[in-house]
Amino acid sequence: MARAAFNPKKVLLVHAHPDDESLFTGHVIADRAASGAEVMVFTLTRGERGRVKLEDLKPLEGNLASMGQFRSNELRNALAQLGDVKHRFAGTRAYLDSGMRLNAFGKPIKLKRTDEMSLSSVSTAVISDDIYQVLKEFKPDAVITYNRKGGFGHPDHKKAHEATAMALRRFARDSKFRTPQFWVIAEPRERFDVEVGGVKTAPKKKAALEQHASQVSIGRDTYSLVAGREFRFDTPERLRKASTRPWLWLKLVFLALWALPLGILLGFAGTLLHSVTASDDARTPIGLVVALVMTFSLAVALRLLRNSRGALYLMSFTLAGTVFWLSRPSAAGDALIIDNEAGNIWIYGSLIICAVVILFPKLRPGTWAKNASGHR
Repeated sequence: MARAAFNPKKVLLVHAHPDDESLFTGHVIADRAASGAEVMVFTLTRGERGRVKLEDLKPLEGNLASMGQFRSNELRNALAQLGDVKHRFAGTRAYLDSGMRLNAFGKPIKLKRTDEMSLSSVSTAVISDDIYQVLKEFKPDAVITYNRKGGFGHPDHKKAHEATAMALRRFARDSKFRTPQFWVIAEPRERFDVEVGGVKTAPKKKAALEQHASQVSIGRDTYSLVAGREFRFDTPERLRKASTRPWLWLKLVFLALWALPLGILLGFAGTLLHSVTASDDARTPIGLVVALVMTFSLAVALRLLRNSRGALYLMSFTLAGTVFWLSRPSAAGDALIIDNEAGNIWIYGSLIICAVVILFPKLRPGTWAKNASGHR
């Protein structure tokens, strides 16, 4: 990948928390600053819900104002190590670090309860307005932020991407100036267009990360965010050109309706299984038991993984429609679900199971689901 393909003279970097600028774009900032380009870092929160690594700083956790002030100072010191860099926090709204937790599969998701000023809870349009104002004032050639998935999946990173893309669309529509190129941080094993930095900029990246000692563990040649996972300072950072128009309407439709096909698939699978009996005893309804267990497992999984009943409502709706449609006799007079004991138990039992899981007051993953708060 030719490094000359990335040579902007004015760069705006949109990040969610202090230390993100050094972790994900330390090489980029140092490289552009050394080349004489104008660089601005726009940070959306002050990292108020971060989890510190130093025992002496543990009292900061839970004190949002103190943690935010401490990490803001770390950010200013880090940027001073990277070069002549402008910096600004987002607007007067003072968005808060949302924190995150891990679901049952170890994927980062929003906390169960967030206040109205948490970045992931604020309207994307509101955040994009702050970014738009900076775009109008700074007029960058290139804008850099996280990819659509938010890098490793932090909800604040996802919100930063969505708000930045929205601001760029508005800027392109309203401004007489040329629209900046939109670059996103490419994660390992993702496609990338350019690599920036290496041995030459590694000392600056190391010096910047040393200022974030509350969040990052520093070694001689490596740094780490979690124990056992080391990254080298001289590893180049990768960027990829992105579009600001990623069919957002299709994403919204998918998010709203993705559970509908699950009910149809469950309805057909359960119908095919419900009449199966054990080979040595025709009275043992093993297929019916499997079908009902499948229904219960899927219903509970939807509530646990989505932390809501919305997806379960959709699945139950299509399951009910599917089993009642399959129980209707065809023109030849036959039906897949026969009007007998097994058929009736499958139809009404599956719907009763869904109703019980829907009405059950509270479900928790329990000890098998890890929970985490803070930036990491």
